[in-house]
Amino acid sequence: MNGFTDEQFPLGYAVSMTSRIQAAKAKEKITKFDVTFGQVPFLMEVLRNKEPMTQDELSKALFIDPAATARAIEQLEKKGLVKRKVNPKNRRQKLVSATDKANWMKGELRASLREGTQEMLEALTPEEQETLSKLLAKVCKHNMQK
Repeated sequence: MNGFTDEQFPLGYAVSMTSRIQAAKAKEKITKFDVTFGQVPFLMEVLRNKEPMTQDELSKALFIDPAATARAIEQLEKKGLVKRKVNPKNRRQKLVSATDKANWMKGELRASLREGTQEMLEALTPEEQETLSKLLAKVCKHNMQK
């Protein structure tokens, strides 16, 4: 694979390629939901939060540019998956929340994403998958606290 041996396979390259492979697998699985892979993180974060959140909070939670967040939320709103309303505590902000339609499809969407991930991780034993998951979670948590 690209001339790298296991010993010299650059970690950054492996992480980047893994992300792209996961995106390709997920795209196959989510077409029936009329959601793009780029919109998935926004929708899943809004679904994960029980309370409405501002677009700024959403951007910060996902480490994504506010303008990109605004575009994604606008598209999800047009699809009837999120709704925006003025924040009564700060009228310059919009609060974003999931619609009933989004909540209705949440379980099936998660299952489809999980299925794509499982296909990607077929080369690993269940124990290796658990170890990988724990290590990546540890890296994420450490860097999100900074």
